[in-house]
Amino acid sequence: MTQALIVLHAALDPENPRADTAIRLAGAMLAEGKGVRLFLAGQGVLLLKKADTAEDSTHALLRELLEIGLEVQCCGSSLKAQGIQELPGGVEKGSMKGLSAWISAADEVACF
Repeated sequence: MTQALIVLHAALDPENPRADTAIRLAGAMLAEGKGVRLFLAGQGVLLLKKADTAEDSTHALLRELLEIGLEVQCCGSSLKAQGIQELPGGVEKGSMKGLSAWISAADEVACF
């Protein structure tokens, strides 16, 4: 199975839809039967602030993807910088060392 990694540094922003595109790409890759990992860093961790409660399409899709096997890790330093202490179910605290391992294991890498 092909292993894909998506690295997201951007928060949700209607002016620049990088975060939305990254989540939709993850869904498309899972639908193709790929293993997909999402690493959130920088402002990308802000996507988690409403992941359990928000009803917008990006957060709803993220919840769906977590339920069907999307692996998600977050940069611990970014979580601290953004004041995020609790993670939604299925999301783990990660590190640059973990990201490095995921990059080494990936067949495809996309960054947003």
